Amino acid sequence: MKKTTHYLLALLLLSFVMSGFSCKKQYCEPGATQPCYCSDGTTVKEQVCKEDGSGWEPCAACTNKYTYWNDPSTNLTWQDPQKDAYNTADIGVTQPDAIRYCKELVLGGYNDWRLPTIDELRTIVRGDPHTETGGDCPMTEGSPRATMDDPGCLPITEYGGPGEGGCYWTPELTGTCDKPDPAAKGHSLETCTATVSSDNPVWIADIMFDNGAAPFNHILSYADVRCVRTGPTTQVTCDESSREACSPGETRQCTAANGKTGAQVCADNGRCWGPCDSTGFTPSPTVTDVCPTCDQINLTIEVPQKLTVKPIQIMAFLFSAQGWTWPPQRPPDGGTSDDQVMNPDIDVDKPLKLTVPACTYYRDKCLSGDYYLYIALMQTEAMPPTMLSGDYWWGMQSVQPEPLTLGTGTPQTIDKTITLVPYQP
Repeated sequence: MKKTTHYLLALLLLSFVMSGFSCKKQYCEPGATQPCYCSDGTTVKEQVCKEDGSGWEPCAACTNKYTYWNDPSTNLTWQDPQKDAYNTADIGVTQPDAIRYCKELVLGGYNDWRLPTIDELRTIVRGDPHTETGGDCPMTEGSPRATMDDPGCLPITEYGGPGEGGCYWTPELTGTCDKPDPAAKGHSLETCTATVSSDNPVWIADIMFDNGAAPFNHILSYADVRCVRTGPTTQVTCDESSREACSPGETRQCTAANGKTGAQVCADNGRCWGPCDSTGFTPSPTVTDVCPTCDQINLTIEVPQKLTVKPIQIMAFLFSAQGWTWPPQRPPDGGTSDDQVMNPDIDVDKPLKLTVPACTYYRDKCLSGDYYLYIALMQTEAMPPTMLSGDYWWGMQSVQPEPLTLGTGTPQTIDKTITLVPYQP
């Protein structure tokens, strides 16, 4: 009798369990597909219903997918990853566009994101004790441009940090730090900040997460951007205006707090729609190239002897005579990306001709004032430039005459023949 009772109880339990499984709600037909909407306003091919019909798989084809990370030590919340982190075609944005990108960003249901200051960005540096918060790099809000020449702010080993891909940021963050700068060959994009140099408003403080450095760069240079907001940030599960039944994981387009088209995802319990996020961004038009209207410096560059090593690059740039130091350790004031030539065809019997326009590197304004010329012929493509035995350069006071006075009126053409000097370590 006792065995019979146990047997009946087992049958009842099995029946109850099976009944529970059979009553599980099915939201979609397993394997079915439907359009998938992304937070950047685009529509990708499809998302697929899960095998058990309990909802929709995430939109794998959405390229701009972001979340955020709360830093418990600072109560700052960071966008993760940075803008277009895994888009290999991304060239970055200028600092004015970075400010606008963060201001327009709606992420996690929040629309109060901003571009961080240099002090805030240094709080996520890891692996470089010099540029971490409290390190001996003196770069901070209100610093002048010369601060970046401090030894504590200079690069260390490339990709030696504890973050993803060897980046010098906290391991809790994701992203990439090796996107090439389109305007500087051999150079990765910096991550820009809202901090402006105290002695020149067109120079912006950055962190180079590929090598840990903290430099200034021009306001029109291309850079990565990772937005921040004051946290801690609480997860928003439901958009209060969208409390309606839906299929878990389903997506739909919506109008976000920035007025742009975004997307929201149905909550896991199917009882409401999540926050309307909007991550799409349209960069400003490129600046008008004024360089052809500026003074032109036509160079004939010679080497004093037969080259024993084939050079990798030559660069010829202009630097303001005000505050001039040799060798220059900062971005150039004049000349363009065309004046950095890779694999130059030059030797003792083959001078190289190169024109340096007297305009800013970013082609937005003609130079006016006194400038020195700096030329380097190198065996590496390292940035910042690293000279080696067997390289050649020109521009030190012992070989350079008085500075060039540029932008005095009618555009002038200056012809110069220059013989490079062997680099002495």
